[in-house]
Amino acid sequence: MKIMYVEGWFILFLILIECLTIRGKTFFVSNFGASPNDNIDDAKNIQLAVNTAINYGSGSILIFESGTYNLSSTIQISNATNLTILGQGMDETLLLGTARIFIFFAQYCYGIKISSLSIDYDPYPFTAGYVINATNIYLDIQVQTPHRADINRRVIGLIRYDPMEMRPAFGSQTYNFYQVPPNNVNTSLISPNILRIPIASLTNFHQGDAIVAVYDISTHAIYIHDSTDVSIQSINVHSAWGMVLVTNRVRRLTIFDYHVTPNNERWLSANSDCMHLISNREYITLTDSKCQMQGDDGLNVLTPYVSVANIINSSALILQAFNWTDPLLIEDGTQLEFSSSKRPFTAYETGTIVSSSFYTSTSQLFTFSSSINASIGDFVCVADVASLTIRNFTVEHNRARGILLETRNIDIRQSIFNKTSGPALLFQPSLYWYEGLPSRNVTLAENLYIHCNEGIGQQQGFITILPDPIQLVSVIDDIRVESSTFYFGSLSQGLIQSNNANNVYITGNYIATNSSQPLILICNSRNITASNNTVVNIQTKLDQYYRYDTTNPCQMNLSTLIDLPPSAFNSTFPPPIILVK
Repeated sequence: MKIMYVEGWFILFLILIECLTIRGKTFFVSNFGASPNDNIDDAKNIQLAVNTAINYGSGSILIFESGTYNLSSTIQISNATNLTILGQGMDETLLLGTARIFIFFAQYCYGIKISSLSIDYDPYPFTAGYVINATNIYLDIQVQTPHRADINRRVIGLIRYDPMEMRPAFGSQTYNFYQVPPNNVNTSLISPNILRIPIASLTNFHQGDAIVAVYDISTHAIYIHDSTDVSIQSINVHSAWGMVLVTNRVRRLTIFDYHVTPNNERWLSANSDCMHLISNREYITLTDSKCQMQGDDGLNVLTPYVSVANIINSSALILQAFNWTDPLLIEDGTQLEFSSSKRPFTAYETGTIVSSSFYTSTSQLFTFSSSINASIGDFVCVADVASLTIRNFTVEHNRARGILLETRNIDIRQSIFNKTSGPALLFQPSLYWYEGLPSRNVTLAENLYIHCNEGIGQQQGFITILPDPIQLVSVIDDIRVESSTFYFGSLSQGLIQSNNANNVYITGNYIATNSSQPLILICNSRNITASNNTVVNIQTKLDQYYRYDTTNPCQMNLSTLIDLPPSAFNSTFPPPIILVK
């Protein structure tokens, strides 16, 4: 009994210590001189509050009150432990960037949560209006309210827009233009509300076109790297100079009730991706969120490729990055996947890092726990990528794809893809961008697809599997498309484009199309099967449900085990997923 009594007190003592550690302290930014709604820059005072909360220790809570806080510089968050940054709600607390800045830049944190606030920028990161004059050196546009005739800006991108549909233009008049702006010449005002935009070369734009002009894509709203247990919750971002949320080497990422939506009838929200998640570990969960009218993808999940630059011995390799050195920052214990330059998306071996050190300014020496039979020029990618689980996510009216998937163990359900310019879902490991990995183990269930793939970035399917470059063998494995509803627009192309896929199963879907084109395009793929799908076509008749792509390097004899009979598409059930307004 005495022993039990001592053990009981010891356990209570440990619980008390843990509670005290987790509890931390609550700080209010107002106590550090940051006051909302006074139109005075709050950045320095907020930074002081953040630093104080971090230095106090684990479990601190930093609270913003209701109102608008002006920020002329980035809020830096480093080495925080279990820090919560909390507003009063998405409609109550607004962080307003008054310059081209990151709002939050967080690094080396263990437990960080940003919640219950909104983000916007003023001045805006873009403008929009109608072309009234076009030459090979400039465009003159009549700026459309609520956008502004911003002078002294460098325009890096122009997107043709459809103001009636409130989305990037689609159909035959779809185009955009990205440039390195001309030197020593910026936007200027040539008459009231008429903005002259310098261009580097002749474009397709002509008088009467509605366009959005983008000023930057490199400054993001929230950037978090090399951190663990990150939570983004109840956030609404109305604009961003580049991407909205970028994470890099984050372990265990949770995104809940996250929204990117334009404000005040603007034609764009973010200039680039709504979310861009790089080299994440363990898991990513995304729930109850929405990305609307951004200038690129709704979500991009990827891991960069690096290459073998030199071989010291069988277990010591020099790896070199392609575009920037950051992809070489890989922690010990990580498993890497090796593929040859001739078959870049087919792994021939894996190896676990024991140690690493910088070798040159652009390369790093890695030692491995076992021998690697590598060759100079081989591609290398982190194999320990995060699983991706998505529930109730909406992407609509954006310039590019709904989701660009270059990861593994993917489960996407109960989500809506509405009028994405490109495919709703694109599986594309790429040597153009040096991004991977080839996906495998994918479930796409109970989703709703509406008029996708009609504009910029258009491919041959709502769901497009398209490695870049296309391979002679299958590299993307195990995709199940089930219990979903597809509504084709007049320009939507096909249902699925299957390049280099293995084991794709299509079942229980409702497909409404007005086209006589085959639903599925196949190139160098295996094991493509279907059953129990309903196809509704009130204008034409589908005589063929699939066809083989014969453009190089696709070869019909490289596709096998294709089982897509008409009987797999003649069920008569109603749409399994409907849009509830």
